[in-house]
Amino acid sequence: EMAMQHKHRLVHFLGPGDEEWASAKAKEKQSHAFQHVKAELLQDKVVSEAFDRAGESRVLGSQRTPDWRARVAEMASRRNFLQVRCADVVYVVGWRLQEGKDQFFGRSDIDPRETPILDVGGGTGWACQWYVDRFAAGGEDPSQCKLFFFDDAGPP
Repeated sequence: EMAMQHKHRLVHFLGPGDEEWASAKAKEKQSHAFQHVKAELLQDKVVSEAFDRAGESRVLGSQRTPDWRARVAEMASRRNFLQVRCADVVYVVGWRLQEGKDQFFGRSDIDPRETPILDVGGGTGWACQWYVDRFAAGGEDPSQCKLFFFDDAGPP
């Protein structure tokens, strides 16, 4: 709503099966902004490389089990890469990970040293990580990184 009130474009990228999780309000008032993305795009080389790079910062220590990619897939996070890939500014509403809680759902206890530095939880945290990764060494000008976070006091 806030984006539309300020004349920003609104896009909801939805992968296979994601629309069922969209809120009734989004379906009623924002369905014009739904962009359905095929699984082939979400598994593309560019997305997969970014996924693995972000995983190095987000999936740490004991959380880096052989099935970590599948666990992250449960959050439908790959679609979030498309939302931030070329964004000039990113505004997110999400929840912060408590130190010592897992980055997947923010509920399981872990070694506090395994909490990601960028401590936003869920798929939104992955979107934030992909956005800031653009400005890492050898990337875009860090002074152009404009990430704004609004904490909704989760986890869900």
